[in-house]
Amino acid sequence: MYVLDTNVLVAALWSRNGASFELLRRVIEGKLSIAVSVALALEYEDVLKRAGIAEASWATEPQLDTILDAVLFRAHRIMPIRTRLRPSLTDPADEMVLECAVQAGADAIVTMNERHFRKACKIYRLDLLRPGALLRRLQGEDE
Repeated sequence: MYVLDTNVLVAALWSRNGASFELLRRVIEGKLSIAVSVALALEYEDVLKRAGIAEASWATEPQLDTILDAVLFRAHRIMPIRTRLRPSLTDPADEMVLECAVQAGADAIVTMNERHFRKACKIYRLDLLRPGALLRRLQGEDE
């Protein structure tokens, strides 16, 4: 099970050609198990519906709602977060990703921003992967 940082979903909605889009597709198809907390789900919705991000997306507003619904339907929901780990990261906005991953017993956090998570992932013994690295790992398992 993995926890996707919001920036992975943003990248998936900006381009249908990259690893982030392929991970999103796998989540929606039920081929990639992810965990999400209430706070992280609200973060996904808030960020993906921001004007600049929504306008740059290949998805229309109704498609975006459908995608978010599908992601949240497939996700293992972590409710409620029982242990606050704050402050663990340099960017407070990333704390909810870390807390969800620790509570879910996730295999890894998947993010474009490894720098913010590197130290905390070592402490909590979580793998830290970029989308392309996770996709290569999954393709190795498929073979």
